Amino acid sequence: MKFMCKTRYIVFSLLMILSFNASAQKTPNQLLRGVYQKMMKVKDYSVEADIRADIPLIKILPVNAVIYFRQPDKFKVESKGIAIMPKQGFSDVAKIIRDTTTYTAFFTGKEKVDNSLTQIISVIPLVDTGDLVLAKFWIDYARNLVLKSQLTTRSSGTMQIEYFYSTQIAFGLPDKMIFTVDVKKFKIPKVMASDMNNTSKAPKSDEKESKKGIILIDLKNYKINQGLKDSFFKQK
Repeated sequence: MKFMCKTRYIVFSLLMILSFNASAQKTPNQLLRGVYQKMMKVKDYSVEADIRADIPLIKILPVNAVIYFRQPDKFKVESKGIAIMPKQGFSDVAKIIRDTTTYTAFFTGKEKVDNSLTQIISVIPLVDTGDLVLAKFWIDYARNLVLKSQLTTRSSGTMQIEYFYSTQIAFGLPDKMIFTVDVKKFKIPKVMASDMNNTSKAPKSDEKESKKGIILIDLKNYKINQGLKDSFFKQK
């Protein structure tokens, strides 16, 4: 019995090594394609979102919202309060990696993210007239999942997004997302921006150097592939 258990352990270890080697032999474009194919299982979805934001100098109450999405980039948020939520983390990943002829992708290292070994892939657009300057993806190649991304754009600076998966992992849809944004460039609703500019608390000189904001979004009750139409996303 001990011999059989030991043999099974050896076989399992060999399979893990072979799996790792197979993943390591894939090109950056092949890894990105695997992620994209998983994302494309979802034609549309709606999901309830609990949004909490910690933005320097602004008092923001938690907000409940419903998010609607339809491929490739239809996006809609319904909420009773002011929802501070970047669109980039929901639609831009698939948009960036969709067409491999529009960018150059290359490996920039490996890193463990939540006990999962990831390949870090940097993506640079071939045409430099768009908003995107650089994208980095931490990809769990065993499951074709993006665990972390970092998007640098001309309009919003650098934004980091962490993705946590549970109930909808088969579709590559996260149950939680954490955004770290550059407050100087992040587009804040005008009402809140006014409050920030008129605040009586004057930031110290060193505080002006680098301000980061955190946005946490918990997602639940996904409804996938309902057949949402383009007309649903038109502004009324």
